[in-house]
Amino acid sequence: MSLMSTGITALNTAQIGLATTQHNIANVNTPGYSRQSAMQATNFATITGVGSIGQGVHVNTILRSYNDILTKQLQDAQSRSSELDAYYSMISRIDNLLADSTSGLSPMLAGFFSAVQDVAANPAMVSARQAMVSAAEALVTRFQTLENRLFQLYDETNSQLESAIAEINAYSGQIAELNRQIVAQHGTGHPPNDLLDQRDQLVLELNKLVKVSTYLDDNDALNVFTGGGQSLVVGTQVIQLEVRPSAADPERLVVAQKGSLVELPETYLSGGMVGGLMSFRREALDQAANTLGQVAAAIALTVNAQQELGQDLLGGIMGDAGFVSEFFRLSPPKAIENSRNTGTGSIASFTFDPAEMSASGNFFTQITASDYEVRFNAPGPDTYTITRLSDNQLVWSGTADGATPAQFDGLTLVLNTGHMPGDTYRLEPTREIARNISVNKEISGDVRRIAAAMPVRAAADPGNTGAAQISAGEIVSPNYVVPAVPWVITYDTGTGNLSINGAPGSVLVNGIPTAFPFAYSSGDEITIDGFMFTLTGMPGDGDSFILEANTGGIADSRNIVKIGSLQTALTMNGDNQNGVATFQVGYSQLVSKIGTQTKTALSNGKAQDIVLNQAFENRSQLAGVNLDEEAANLIKYQMSYQAAARMLNTVSILFDALLAIRS
Repeated sequence: MSLMSTGITALNTAQIGLATTQHNIANVNTPGYSRQSAMQATNFATITGVGSIGQGVHVNTILRSYNDILTKQLQDAQSRSSELDAYYSMISRIDNLLADSTSGLSPMLAGFFSAVQDVAANPAMVSARQAMVSAAEALVTRFQTLENRLFQLYDETNSQLESAIAEINAYSGQIAELNRQIVAQHGTGHPPNDLLDQRDQLVLELNKLVKVSTYLDDNDALNVFTGGGQSLVVGTQVIQLEVRPSAADPERLVVAQKGSLVELPETYLSGGMVGGLMSFRREALDQAANTLGQVAAAIALTVNAQQELGQDLLGGIMGDAGFVSEFFRLSPPKAIENSRNTGTGSIASFTFDPAEMSASGNFFTQITASDYEVRFNAPGPDTYTITRLSDNQLVWSGTADGATPAQFDGLTLVLNTGHMPGDTYRLEPTREIARNISVNKEISGDVRRIAAAMPVRAAADPGNTGAAQISAGEIVSPNYVVPAVPWVITYDTGTGNLSINGAPGSVLVNGIPTAFPFAYSSGDEITIDGFMFTLTGMPGDGDSFILEANTGGIADSRNIVKIGSLQTALTMNGDNQNGVATFQVGYSQLVSKIGTQTKTALSNGKAQDIVLNQAFENRSQLAGVNLDEEAANLIKYQMSYQAAARMLNTVSILFDALLAIRS
C-alpha cells in the first residue's frame, strides 16, 4: 500500500479536472467547440488479508460532448438556411425591379399605346406622330434598362459563384489537413477532441456554401462529398473544383472538377449558397430575362406586322420605295454552338416567324419564354431533335440539309450539313431581345413613315337609293392587292346577287371561298384580295359600292387604330390560331410569378431560421459550455486538489514521525 501514490493520483486527477474546466471556460465563445469532461476511474485495488485496499484514481480519457445525429441535423439545417438566404437576397432584387410602379415596364407600355391613340385621333398631325415615336423610344429604353439590370445580376451571380467555389476549395484543404493530423493520432486510443471540433466546424461552414455528406473511415478520416456525390475530400486528398464558362454557353459559368472536362450537373451542387445561386439563376433570373425578351419580341413583331399593312403619310405602301415596314427593330434570336462539337456543321439561319393574324383580326406570336436544345443523334450524322427545356418536350425532329427549316414555337431554324452525333446547340431566342430592341431609325428620322392609314378604302356610291352601308374596311393579309382601277360592287334586286367589275384573285365570304356573283346577305364579312369589309342593310336595285386605292388618305387612321388595339388583344403565347395573353398580362404574369417566388422564399427562409436555431439550441444543450456549471466544477476540482494536497502533507508528517521513532 502507498498512501503517497494514492494521494498523488488524486492530486493529478484534480489537476486534469481543473485543466479541462479551464479549457472549457477559455473556449466558451469558440465556434463549434464541444464541452469536454475528464472521465475518472478507480485504480486497481490491492488484495490484502483484510480485503481490497484502493490505490487511488486515474483519468481514462477526456470525453467530448458529441452527438452525431444532432451534428448532422445542424449541418442540414444550415445548408438549407444558407440556400434560402442566397436565393431570397437575389430574387427580391428582381421583384423590386419588375414590380416597381415607376421603374417597371407597365407605365412605359401604357404610355406608348396612349401615344398611339393620340395619332389615331389626329393622324395628319406630325407632332402627335413625334410624340408616339418618343413614347416608343421611352418604352425600348425601359426594356434595355430592365435587361441591363438583369444582366448585372448574372454578373453578380457569377462573381458570388466564383467566390463560393474558392471558399469550398479552401475548406476542403483544411479538412484534409485535419484528417492528416487526426489519423496520426488514431493509434493513441484517445480522440483528439479539439481537432475533431475544428473539423466538424469546417463541415458546418462548408454546408453554408453547399450541402455535403460525410463518411468516417476506419482511420477516423472524414470523407466529404457534395449532395450529388461529387468528392471534395477523400482522406487527406483534396478534389479541387473550378468555375469556368459552360461549353454550351460561354456566358454562363458552371462548376467542374479541376482538370476534368465534365461539367457538374447543378443537381450535384444543391443546398448552401451555391445551390441557392444556381436555383435563383435557373428558376428566376433566366425566366425573367426570357420573359422580358418575349414581351419585347411580341410587341415588335405584332406592331411591325400591322405597320406593314398600312399606308404612311406620304402615300407609301408595302413594296414602294421608301416605305418602312418595321416600326421596331429586333436582333435575331440567339443560338450558341457547343464548343465541344466534333462536326463541321453550322446554323444556316435562325429567325423569328412573322406575327400571325388570329380569327379576331389581330396579330399574335407563338414565341415562348423557354430555351431549347438542339441535339444530333445516331444513326445519321445530321439527324437531330429540338427539345423545349422548360418542359422537356420534343418540338421538332428532322435531318439537317441546309434547306429544310425546323419550325416550332414561332421560330424557324435551318441547319447545314456536317454535324456528328453528340453535337449540340443551345437556343436562347428571347434572352437578349429586350437589350437590343430599338425604334427603327427610318421611323424616328421621319415620323411621316408611320403607316397610320390603310392602302384601300371602301365607300358607297352617293347615288345609291337603298339603305345599305359599307364599312371602311381593313387589310387582313400581307398579300393584299390595291385595285389598279376601282372595283365596283353592284347589287341586282332581281337575283339578289352582288357582282363586281373585273376579276379579283381571291374572294371570301365569312371566311369561305366564294366567286362573284353571289347572294347578298346583310352583315356578311367580304374579303377581296386581302381587303375585308362588311355590307349591312338593304341595297336598292343597281346600288354600287366602290373599293379603291386610298389616295390622299392623310386623315385615315384605320391602321393606327389596329396598332392601338394590340394593347388589349391576345398577342402572346399563341397556338396555331390565336394568342392567349396580352402584353400587359404576359408581363404581369412574370411579375406575379417572381413575386410569389420571392414571398415563398422569404416565408421558407423564416421557417428554416427557426429550424436552424432549434438545431443549434439542441446541439448547444448537449455540447455547449455552461459557465455556471464550469464555475461549480472549478470549485469542485479546486477543493479536490486542496484535499489531495493536504492528504500528501499528512502522509509526509506520518513519514517524518516514523523516521523519528526509528532513530
